[in-house]
Amino acid sequence: MQILMLLTNAFDPDPRVYQEAKALVEKGYKVSILCWDRDLKAPLQENIDGIHVERIYVRSTHGRGSTQIIFLLLFWIKALIKALSKKIDITYCHDFDTLPLGYTISRLKKTKLAYDAHESYIDMLANNVSPIIKKIISVMENYLLKKVDLTITVGDILKESLIKKGAFQVMVVGNWKQLSDFQFPAKVLEEEKTKLGIPKDALVVSYIAHLNPERKIEPLLNAIKNKENVFLIIGGKGPLEVMVKDAAKRYKNIIFLGFIHPSKVPFYVALSDVVYYGFDKNNPNAQYSAPNKLFEALAAGKAIITGDFGEIGRIVKKYKCGLILKDYSIEEIKEALNILKNKNYLIEIQNNSLKIAEKKYNWQMAEENLIKGINRLLN
Repeated sequence: MQILMLLTNAFDPDPRVYQEAKALVEKGYKVSILCWDRDLKAPLQENIDGIHVERIYVRSTHGRGSTQIIFLLLFWIKALIKALSKKIDITYCHDFDTLPLGYTISRLKKTKLAYDAHESYIDMLANNVSPIIKKIISVMENYLLKKVDLTITVGDILKESLIKKGAFQVMVVGNWKQLSDFQFPAKVLEEEKTKLGIPKDALVVSYIAHLNPERKIEPLLNAIKNKENVFLIIGGKGPLEVMVKDAAKRYKNIIFLGFIHPSKVPFYVALSDVVYYGFDKNNPNAQYSAPNKLFEALAAGKAIITGDFGEIGRIVKKYKCGLILKDYSIEEIKEALNILKNKNYLIEIQNNSLKIAEKKYNWQMAEENLIKGINRLLN
């Protein structure tokens, strides 16, 4: 069976899309991805673990706001032309910005239509686009959700929201991780710590993701700088990159790794004791938050420091696998770090993380849900 996935990034690779596509390939499906390369840098075509990737060049940038619709339309037109020449059984859309295109392809090619809502798209836009365009998108989403044959999403809170909007056959395929990917020999981890100048008995905190203001990185840097026997490993790219680089130059216990390829992230999570995830609770999308950082921490058996919002807050509180911050103040982060410097308490929390990952939040469970949903869709 032929599955055509649609994606508005360059698949370099997108972790969630890669996991789903690879799982389907391993079960015998033929998966192709039509994706949008805005930088015109990645190969036009390549095969990644059996996934056929075909990129469409339309030069643009992220964060254009309302003017992005022009470039998005160009991508849709080029992708539609390519899709019409393909044999397709399932059109599989990733996020709302591919759903109108996917719906059109599914009607013209008479295919089943699957939709993976990675987040609440309308809330993700926040103030980046005009109210009129947001209203149009909201109306389109409510209409198209009723036309989708299978809706997939990241967590129970967003699932409930999609059902209220009219979606049916909604299932959760979480951003859950393969536990074996986060297991490394202790000797290898210790050698890397030595290379990075981290003492054996230090508390190691990691944050490897986008370096954006809403991720509460500045208070984290200020809480950790010069803090005795606490080290921060931070990686990624974004608007706060200059600030992070400067902090790493000035303070020996802050280590900036630059952009980390997704395949390398598990190693640095395994190297750490604590995973930090900051997010602006006032962001409309915070109420649905079920981030990769949470499930990376669980898979590696690490404590989590985060806020009380979304799926992440619900899971951390329920399973006691981390500490919840009220407001991301510098003093509050320092206090959380002091609590986790208690080795016995840290080990207890880490054990809680690993237990719930082994029992529920692992990729085997997510993959099983995905395959069942796709098989049911075709049958």
